[in-house]
Amino acid sequence: MQLHEEIQQHLVRLEPNLQAEVLDFVLFLEQKQQQALPGTAIDDEEALKIHQQLMNQYADAFTKLAQ
Repeated sequence: MQLHEEIQQHLVRLEPNLQAEVLDFVLFLEQKQQQALPGTAIDDEEALKIHQQLMNQYADAFTKLAQ
């Protein structure tokens, strides 16, 4: 059983007001995580640019090694 499934099983056993408290806490943790990691997520276009730069650097390095 995966962790989120185990959490869900426990959650359904709680009263609705306690479920609401759990949701509030989860939202708080998400916000805290976003504040701790600002700007770390990149889109596909940025990832492709980084990949291209790395490939160019590898190509340059291998060219120098071959000489």
